[in-house]
Amino acid sequence: MGILMRNTLTRPFAAVMILLCLGIAAHCFAAVAPKRPNIIFLLLDNVGQEWFGCYGSEENCTPNIDRLAASGVRVENCYTPPVCGPSRTVLLTGRYPHRTGFRLHHDAALYGGGGLDPRREIAFPRLFRDAGYITGITGKWQINNLYDEPDALRAHGFMEHLVWPGSVDVDQVRGAELDRYWNAVRRESVEETLPHIQKIESRYWDPVLLRNGKREVHPGKFGPDVSHAFALDFLRRHREQPFLLYLPMVLTHGETFTKPVVPTPVHRAAGRSEQEMFADMLRYADRLVGDIVAEVERLDLRGNTLIFVASDNGTESRFKARRNGRVVQGALYQLSEPGGNVVLLANCPKQIPGGRTIPLADFTDIYPTLCDLAGVPLSREHRVDGHSFADFLRGRPGAAKRDWILNEYHDTRVIRDTRYKLYSDGRLFDLQNDPDERTPLNTPEAPDASAARRRLQMALDALPPDTPPPFLLRSQSGFKLRNEARAKD
Repeated sequence: MGILMRNTLTRPFAAVMILLCLGIAAHCFAAVAPKRPNIIFLLLDNVGQEWFGCYGSEENCTPNIDRLAASGVRVENCYTPPVCGPSRTVLLTGRYPHRTGFRLHHDAALYGGGGLDPRREIAFPRLFRDAGYITGITGKWQINNLYDEPDALRAHGFMEHLVWPGSVDVDQVRGAELDRYWNAVRRESVEETLPHIQKIESRYWDPVLLRNGKREVHPGKFGPDVSHAFALDFLRRHREQPFLLYLPMVLTHGETFTKPVVPTPVHRAAGRSEQEMFADMLRYADRLVGDIVAEVERLDLRGNTLIFVASDNGTESRFKARRNGRVVQGALYQLSEPGGNVVLLANCPKQIPGGRTIPLADFTDIYPTLCDLAGVPLSREHRVDGHSFADFLRGRPGAAKRDWILNEYHDTRVIRDTRYKLYSDGRLFDLQNDPDERTPLNTPEAPDASAARRRLQMALDALPPDTPPPFLLRSQSGFKLRNEARAKD
């Protein structure tokens, strides 16, 4: 009887002990298992390398971003199409314009006609969302018309958003005038659309924004500040979960097509030149970047949050900056180095050993790199053109480096290595000795230049032909190009 009682008592006790041990083991495993990193991707608008101190600028506009570069990894040469629509499409899809068909600027928000289609392209935020990340966006989207496609951001993977819609403001343009505008868009009339697009929804003072699909107007507020408040709130609410926050800022783009600068809350005094006001806008953007970093530190997330900073294309040509002892003119829309060679840096002191540079990368590389860093698998249904540089960021020895990077716009492609740059029309430049691309190398070339030409030409020749655009690409530049072609015909 005593033996029976001991066996009866022992079995439940043993079961309890086993469960307790399993619980302790699970707790210990959870304590040592690596937590998936948070990712914050900040994208500045219409500002080239020549304005950033970490790239040699002498304009003193970016102290916070420069500190991130100094303690992180900076890409010395990063190619992306030289205007925002194609550039953002490359960033989000990891695919070159010749693959997606977006070889011209297409401002879907302003002109409609179609946008980035989630049935054709898988943006990386969708992969992050499906992998369990909380995903959010605040700032400028532009590559869909969010009134025509109200579900676009959700379909592209964003669970929360506060974005500038960027359409003609229906509070200012309505009725017959709005009908005339859309008629002019269909006829691709530059002259008739231009007055209407001065009445675009404000992205700066008294901004018009969409918060999770609901239109808001904020009288007396500065748009970047409203967006910034959303970003800080997103970080606070999701500090316990892995998150992806995409911050495509409206700074430093102009207010409208013909208004290149606006006063910021810090510099509202009259009488400042456009050049000074542009610098003010960049300083304000840098200040917001610094605030984001400070909030990440305050929330004790710095050790597990990867912060990326990039710019989407070069500066408008009316602005110039002094860089490394020479004056650099902005080159928006141009495939020159100031137009398409942009800022890209990554920072996370505990995960990315700092003080290093990557010689070559382009915007197609960002997609696979972010997924690699977060352990998010790529989709078999979506072929990316880029190459992950995550191992280099992690500081692993033997990390692969790119031999060349590619850029393209309209019917021109350019390819470069660390020194030489080859255009698809055959022009070759020695960027080490001719950074302004003033003098194409002549035949016969020096042996190293000839070898570079052969290597780069082989890479160009191996690329596929251009994919037709998914629809008629609408923009002022697109209208002008097609009108010029019609005139010749």
